[in-house]
Amino acid sequence: MRHRAVPPRTRELLARFAGEHQGVRDVLAGLRDTADLVATDPASSRCLPAVRETYRRLTDQVLPHEAAEQRQLYPALADPLGSESATATMSRAHVEIRRQVNLLGAQLNQTADGRLRPDQVPDLLATLYGLDALLRLHLAQEEEEFFTLNPSDPQPEHR
Repeated sequence: MRHRAVPPRTRELLARFAGEHQGVRDVLAGLRDTADLVATDPASSRCLPAVRETYRRLTDQVLPHEAAEQRQLYPALADPLGSESATATMSRAHVEIRRQVNLLGAQLNQTADGRLRPDQVPDLLATLYGLDALLRLHLAQEEEEFFTLNPSDPQPEHR
């Protein structure tokens, strides 16, 4: 696909969102640690607070970032990428990320007495590890497909 010139304002947006990816990666590190804790010690008194904190970070940091990309960055990329549909797959990923975070919230609402029930653990693990994989893939795709349109900006380090 041949790309068109990237306007200065779009370059600014690309740089901004590329920089925000480090914050999302920090949330991802905590997400993975939380999933590992649920997998290895679901009865721990630390487990449910860790899941709650992960959910808070997802809703306070990741979802606003994804929504801002959807609202500001993706429309600005339509011209340089040659069509509005060029970001459709990434837009769908935003929908799935929000759905998974909402599912995590619903799973948290089913907890009682400050601990996870053994029957909750498999679904919770599927959601946590699924979110981890989805977010990692989504970040990598954005960095490879979109952020490379701003060659003056150093690319984030993949982890």
